[in-house]
Amino acid sequence: MPLDILPSVCPHDCPSACALEIERIDGRRIGRVRGAAAQTYTRGVVCAKVARYAERQHHSARLSRPLRRIGQKGAGTAAFVPISWDEALDEVAEQLTRAAQRYGSETVWPYYYAGTMGLVQRDGINRLRHAMRYSREHLSICSMLSDAGWFAGVGAKRGVDGREIAKSDLIVVWGGNPVSTQVNVMTHVATARRERGAKLVVIDPYRTATAEHADIHLAPLPGTDGALACAVMHVLFKEDYADRVYMARHTDDPDGLEAHLASRNPAWAARITGLSEGEILDFARLYGRTKRSYIRVGYGFSRSRNGAAQLFAVSCLPAVTGAWAYEGGGALYSNLGLVPLDATLIEGFDRLDPSIRVLDQSRIGPVLTGDRRDIGARPRSAAAPRRVPVQP
Repeated sequence: MPLDILPSVCPHDCPSACALEIERIDGRRIGRVRGAAAQTYTRGVVCAKVARYAERQHHSARLSRPLRRIGQKGAGTAAFVPISWDEALDEVAEQLTRAAQRYGSETVWPYYYAGTMGLVQRDGINRLRHAMRYSREHLSICSMLSDAGWFAGVGAKRGVDGREIAKSDLIVVWGGNPVSTQVNVMTHVATARRERGAKLVVIDPYRTATAEHADIHLAPLPGTDGALACAVMHVLFKEDYADRVYMARHTDDPDGLEAHLASRNPAWAARITGLSEGEILDFARLYGRTKRSYIRVGYGFSRSRNGAAQLFAVSCLPAVTGAWAYEGGGALYSNLGLVPLDATLIEGFDRLDPSIRVLDQSRIGPVLTGDRRDIGARPRSAAAPRRVPVQP
């Protein structure tokens, strides 16, 4: 049977954005899915769920055509009958038109987020939204808190290329579980451990699969990561691990930070986090004396009331030690800001009316604070941390 292999990219909403090689069979079906061997981040590796993509794509039980419900919703007696795509599109369009004619266009709220889709499939709904003057959406469910924390500490959605993990002497996975969710990270961690004797520290309240592989697992109480980060910085300042020259050149208020942290010692953090003073001290000293230290920042510890502040505190660590200046040092939350895209055509920004109301998806209500015209706008990119050659 005819078979060729085509390049592609994973459609999942995942930080890895893996390059793929996909078998195409008979020009109609996909076969095996592999990581692209020539792409130096993916390096031929792909997670199990994507490797088995063909099983889902071609599964006999997969919904492949529209169904119309016959009977009352929730009554337990409803049935579903197949209809054509034209019939389905006409029916949806008719219901949207009737609602807008009766209550006004803002009564329609296209509600979405991410999943198994690219930019066009995910964000293309906004072009319909703006063209039809439907209610706008404040995307606050997933990364709003973590974004705010990272922007406060770093200024742009950029960090150190994940491939530099292989050049690190210490890798800290903070609030993530890459064994299950970002297998490529673990590939580069394995390289650093094998070739450099690098240490892996995992910070997570759970004993995750990644923690099982760690040299050190710190399990702070949920929602206390910020206290841990503050105590680590307290030790960095007190025991002279802080790179004051680097901070004077590249940070805005190192003296203020040091003064703020003066009372946030390991004893203070131990009472909050449930960790022992010894655990906090040992980790702080390990991080402080290891210049090629890489923090892979996850989303997990931002999922709390003070999540933005917690992630902000963690983002400050490589600035205090100057780890940004070293190959294999620094941190990564997301590199989305490295790829500026003009999404006007996809999202219909040329049709956007700023007077249309904005609804917050996380609380199903209007956004009442700030300038509504700026809600949902992408932050302007700031300068990336300056990289300085590694000193011998």
